[in-house]
Amino acid sequence: MKKLLFIALLLIGGLTIFAGCSKKNNEDGSPSTSISKSKLIGKWLYVKFVENGDTETFEDGEYFQLNEDGTAYDSMDNDNAQWSLSGNKITFIVAGKPNIATVEKLTSSELVMSTNDNGEVRTAYFKK
Repeated sequence: MKKLLFIALLLIGGLTIFAGCSKKNNEDGSPSTSISKSKLIGKWLYVKFVENGDTETFEDGEYFQLNEDGTAYDSMDNDNAQWSLSGNKITFIVAGKPNIATVEKLTSSELVMSTNDNGEVRTAYFKK
């Protein structure tokens, strides 16, 4: 009886440990990652843009500006937008339409964002 109780306690303890260590996922199953809004704020220069395997590089000073007040400006398209952050997802509202980008990488000097529109993946690389 003591052996059975010991085994039951081991199983419950093991399940608790595994359940406690599981990663939290977003609704789409991707790992949840929280991004620091303060790291996003600022002027980001376009480095390259990859779409369907085609790469476009930039050297002419095109930039993307994220402001603390939730506004944004894209010099490449001359677009103004509103933006908000939730986890690792940035929602941009441009001309009343929401666009969601996933922050793939963020350091003090590098930002990588991607979008997936019906299987069409676009990735933008920026530097400060």
